[in-house]
Amino acid sequence: MMAISAPLWHYSCHFLLVCLIFLSALPPTVSALPLPNSNPLYQFDGQVRLRHLYTADEQTHLHLEITPDGAVHGSRYQNPFSLMEIKAVKPGVIRMQAKKTSRFLCMKPSGHLYGSLSYSDEACNFREKVLRDGYNLYYSEKYNIPVSLSNPGILGQSRQLPPFSQFLPLVNKIPLEPVFVDYDFYEQTLDVESEDPMSILGQNPGFMSPSYIF
Repeated sequence: MMAISAPLWHYSCHFLLVCLIFLSALPPTVSALPLPNSNPLYQFDGQVRLRHLYTADEQTHLHLEITPDGAVHGSRYQNPFSLMEIKAVKPGVIRMQAKKTSRFLCMKPSGHLYGSLSYSDEACNFREKVLRDGYNLYYSEKYNIPVSLSNPGILGQSRQLPPFSQFLPLVNKIPLEPVFVDYDFYEQTLDVESEDPMSILGQNPGFMSPSYIF
C-alpha cells in the first residue's frame, strides 16, 4: 500500500507546486468598479482650454465675446475679447473666463448673460454637452437655461433651442499678447568696467537690475 500511495503523494505535491507557481505569475485582478471622475469632459480638470465659441445661422456668424464693461456680445471675427479659458470644475461642468478681460461668463435667472470679475458657482457654472456634429451646448447648472447670443426673451417662448445656442469651440488663430517688458531697461547702459556696475552704492540711482523686470 505504501508503495502505491507514495508516488501518488509525490505527484500531488508536484502538481500543487506547479499550480502555485502558475497562479503567482498571473497579473493582479482588477475590480470592475467604475473609475472616479471617468467623465470624458473631466480629463481637462486642472487644465485650461483656450477656445473661441463660434455660433451661426444661415446668415450670421458670431463669436461670443466679453467686453471690459462686462457686456456679452457676438463678434463676427475672432478677437482678444472672444478668447475664452474653459476649465472643468467638476464632472461635466465647466466655467468660462475671457482671457483679455478676466471676466467670467455668468447668467442671471432670466437667462441674460454678463461678465463678472468675481466667480460664483451658482451663476458661472455651466454643464457642457457635446453634440454629434461637434457643436456644444452649455446649460446653466443652476437655472438649466442654455447659453445663447439671441435675445433672452426668446428663451421662455419655446421649448426648442433658441438661435445661436450651439457653439463650436474653435482653436485660437490670433496671436496672444506678448509678455510685458520694460523697454527702458534695455535702453540703459551698463558700465561693466565700473566698480559699481549695478549701482549698489548708489552711483547710478536710475539703473534698474534685470531681477526686477517682469
